[in-house]
Amino acid sequence: MAILDWWVLWPGYLLISLKGPGLARLLNLTARQGIKFWDLNYRENLVTVKIRPRDLKRLRPLLKKTGCRVKIHHKIGAPFIMLRGKRRKGLVLGIVLFCFTLYFLSLFIWNINIEGNTGVSTEEISAVLENYGVKEGIMKKDLDLSELERKLLLEIEDLQWVGVSTKGVYLNVQVVERLREPPLDGDVTGLVAAKDGLVTDILVLAGEALVKTGDTVQKGQELISGKIKVLEDLNGEQVEKIMEVRPRGMVEALVWYESYAEAPLYLVHKRKTGNFARFFSLVIKDHEYYLWGPHTSPYRNYELEKIKRTYAWRNLRLPVELYSISYWEFEVEIGAVSPREALQKARSSALEEVDSQLPRGATIKKRFVNDFYFFELGTVGCRVMVETLEDIAVPKVPLEAGRDVFS
Repeated sequence: MAILDWWVLWPGYLLISLKGPGLARLLNLTARQGIKFWDLNYRENLVTVKIRPRDLKRLRPLLKKTGCRVKIHHKIGAPFIMLRGKRRKGLVLGIVLFCFTLYFLSLFIWNINIEGNTGVSTEEISAVLENYGVKEGIMKKDLDLSELERKLLLEIEDLQWVGVSTKGVYLNVQVVERLREPPLDGDVTGLVAAKDGLVTDILVLAGEALVKTGDTVQKGQELISGKIKVLEDLNGEQVEKIMEVRPRGMVEALVWYESYAEAPLYLVHKRKTGNFARFFSLVIKDHEYYLWGPHTSPYRNYELEKIKRTYAWRNLRLPVELYSISYWEFEVEIGAVSPREALQKARSSALEEVDSQLPRGATIKKRFVNDFYFFELGTVGCRVMVETLEDIAVPKVPLEAGRDVFS
């Protein structure tokens, strides 16, 4: 409904009909008195119009002067609805209570949805939520979504990422499970960087962090050590000892991937004309004998087809080889490609290449696209750089004495 219709409904209006011999005089008098009508329909001696309720009282003296009668057909608008509400107080009270009940119930969580889990059971996630008081019937204001995400990651090792959000009376928990790698031979001595990156967040579950937020790390650099320092009380003295543990944790870092692609501004189309020439030669014991045909192609643009035939009878192979070389003529047509179309092709190739480099589970933070025009070379180029946020910590296992391997 338009805003104008709401403006009319708020003060309300009446749908009335006017009938009588002096209708024309009545309409003229209402115009002089400033009584406003709208949606007027005139049929013989009957007129239907819409009028404000306050103008109906001003209309009655004019009806007596002109000998016309008025009949109210409909009362529309907020004042009449409120008037009916006063007469049906029980119904109005019921509607108010119903709306209040709906609002009150919407302040609670009545359903918990858990999505994205395959290896981790829904019961296990629900049990962790219940341990922290999160269950059906909890008020929304008592929920700390960020803290709840952190607790789920700490409690369940197989989860890589957790997102918690509310929608109406639903609590949605979306999880991404950690990709388990095959069992490693040997003991894990530390966690190292799988690739170059800028550290943004560190979560150490076991071990000692060797880097901090904001550090730039290189591939193979140790991030979390499996050796921690502990203090032991020995004869009343605090002695520092080194204890080895299996390191566990996450190191999130910004990682960059880059790709470059080019596309030509001209396309070369080749079409065979049907003209060809053949050259034949015979080779006998490493000596070549010319038979017939041109030694070189008589055409400027051509394709070469070379066929060698040997002759043998049972287990006997004759030292004779017949060579035939065919020169097929073709025409060259060069078609121009618009820079916009060529650039779009280069962009698609660069984006496809960089997307193939992205690991599963990586979060794309930024994407940079740079276009290059090389009109003198007849090409255009596009460089795409993608900034991702991912966990770069992988186990480091000793392979041999003096050598380490990491996955």
